[in-house]
Amino acid sequence: MFLEPSFLSIAIAKIRGGKFNNLINVNFKGYFLFIAAFLIQGFMGLLNNGDSLTIKKFIVNFSYYLIALSYILMIVTSLMNIKKIYMKLFLIGIVLNFVVIMANGGKMPVYFPPDLNINENVIEEREYDIIHIKADEDTKLFLLADIIYIPKPYPLPKILSIGDLFIMAGVFMFFQREMLSDQSQT
Repeated sequence: MFLEPSFLSIAIAKIRGGKFNNLINVNFKGYFLFIAAFLIQGFMGLLNNGDSLTIKKFIVNFSYYLIALSYILMIVTSLMNIKKIYMKLFLIGIVLNFVVIMANGGKMPVYFPPDLNINENVIEEREYDIIHIKADEDTKLFLLADIIYIPKPYPLPKILSIGDLFIMAGVFMFFQREMLSDQSQT
């Protein structure tokens, strides 16, 4: 989800005269909380895919709380940096995703349009993916779930949420604002 807007924004920023060196000087308060949030989610997936039944049981039993903690850390980091336009976009996206995930038991519902030839079992086949579930008639806040399908010929077909779009816009704006800033000249 972050790769496409990152690469596109970096390319556009470079064409517009942006500098990679500006990224070194970014003033990003609480960045370690953002890193911790991503590590929590990453380790949940990795540990759930391991061989230890004790660890798997722990991850399954506490996944709701671990996901909530990771989103709270991201929200706090966004609020610490709220003066930056891209952090406002991140915050909107993170809150939208957080609300739908918490409303659905700590998992992001994914809608597979019936008229498209998509393997719905992909969620069950990816053992490490413990944060997604198939959307169904019991899904709460359906419009905030992963319902926006981006099909082939796009090289990386995916299903996104409205929150994901805000996060992607925030990523795009991050590189535009920071690579084109005049910080490095002062």
